[in-house]
Amino acid sequence: MADVPKHSSNSKPSKLPRLPPNTKVQKRPLLRPPIPSPFRNADTEKVVYVNSRTPFLAAVKRVQKLLSVAEKRATQSALAQKRNHRNDPIMSAAIAAVDGHERPESVTIKATGRSIEKAMELALFFQQKEECRVRLETGTLDAIDDLVEDTNAVSQGTEVNEKSDKTAEEDDEQDQVPETRIRHTSMLEVHVSLR
Repeated sequence: MADVPKHSSNSKPSKLPRLPPNTKVQKRPLLRPPIPSPFRNADTEKVVYVNSRTPFLAAVKRVQKLLSVAEKRATQSALAQKRNHRNDPIMSAAIAAVDGHERPESVTIKATGRSIEKAMELALFFQQKEECRVRLETGTLDAIDDLVEDTNAVSQGTEVNEKSDKTAEEDDEQDQVPETRIRHTSMLEVHVSLR
């Protein structure tokens, strides 16, 4: 088994190696699961993805709509418990005990990179509302980028290559360019729930 270097929380992440002049980075979109219906059960995560161009009020309305659906589901659950209480008090007490320990349903706002500022604005907006509770989580995501040959640099590079002599080592380094590389990007999750 190969020894894997362990990164401590105090160590800085290493920088990516410099690219040769004839290559450029082509970013892939981040992978994320499809967004489930807001009317599914309380166990499914309700997610609103935010990017830097998302209108502020549109994101607020999306979150408020998901919170209102969660509130309706909670009131329907409370009404069902009342109905069960009339028929079977032991069963209704058991259901109330099980449901009493659950946390309220929340909506998660996810943002990466430049869109973190927009997510922070949304978190501040919902934090100022008395009926909302806000919790923040930060992290890092790994994104995969493709390294492609830059056609503009290749045409300019051939003229330069004819004028200068290259060593065999430089040729070997240029041939060993990987096809993909992993990039680390910052992530913010804002969990909004009703009190």
